Amino acid sequence: MFLEKSKDELADVFMNNLVSTNRGYNYYVDWSNIEGYDEFEIEINAIDVLIGCKDDQRFKNQFEKLLKKLPTVICIFPLLFGLSKGERKKALKGKYDLTVVSDTLGSKDNLSYTFPKSVKDLSKEDIEKYYDFFVKLGLKNLYQSKIEKSTKDYIIGVLVGMDSNGRKNRGGSAFELACQPIFEEVCKGLGLSLLIQKQFSVLRDYNFNISEDIANRKADFIVFDKEKSIAMNFEVNFYNGTGSKPEEIIDSYINRQNDLKKANINFSLVTDGNCWLSAKNQLQKGFRHLDYLINFNLLKNGILEEILPKVFKCQ
Repeated sequence: MFLEKSKDELADVFMNNLVSTNRGYNYYVDWSNIEGYDEFEIEINAIDVLIGCKDDQRFKNQFEKLLKKLPTVICIFPLLFGLSKGERKKALKGKYDLTVVSDTLGSKDNLSYTFPKSVKDLSKEDIEKYYDFFVKLGLKNLYQSKIEKSTKDYIIGVLVGMDSNGRKNRGGSAFELACQPIFEEVCKGLGLSLLIQKQFSVLRDYNFNISEDIANRKADFIVFDKEKSIAMNFEVNFYNGTGSKPEEIIDSYINRQNDLKKANINFSLVTDGNCWLSAKNQLQKGFRHLDYLINFNLLKNGILEEILPKVFKCQ
């Protein structure tokens, strides 16, 4: 029973069980981003006709014939090259203009391309424009020399590759992603509600009296019981050994706990990482002033099942 230990004993357990990474399985690929192409299955299969077509004239003839028979094939072009997630979504909805700086002498400075999925036919000039785009972007070479079997397999590879870039955005929330399943499972078992990355003002929807002082603050996790009008904020952070300022970290969360207590909201800091190996004094300060200071190992091994029944007076 972790909560039966003294603060010093709990601090020792904390220090002896720090983790060196904040990356769970869901950090590397967000598979929900690897979607959005199923509705274009016909177009994706149709464009396979270009695969391995080495002869340039025959390739152009096939391209023109394809766009004449199935003009909506242009709507999958944005899946064939690197666009951000937001740009790709807009492009697939036909609400995005791709602007390219033209380096051709005598041409416009910028060329604009759209990929509407509602197109019914394309003029000869339109087809020529999209062929020029296909060639200059390197997609012609892609189909002649790189793709061997399937456009669909290639698209999945592109989306996975683009999502790997999204890890930069997930880096800050990687530890939250690792902790989230634990919170979900324990809250479900205790019949408690869980809010993730929400402002405290959301609790007003459940008849909590939330002051303007904290209403617009965002919380990593909020556990609450509407019937008992009890709520608890869990902030989750991971700090490596470089660039972190333990004194500021602990002081900021002590202040947060004090602000939340004025609103009758409980607080816990879940933190981990090598930063704390060289910050034992600050960690001890955290154990003295924070009601609940825990790390991933403690979270994973049952301390949440001790804290929540105590705070929420579960039977």
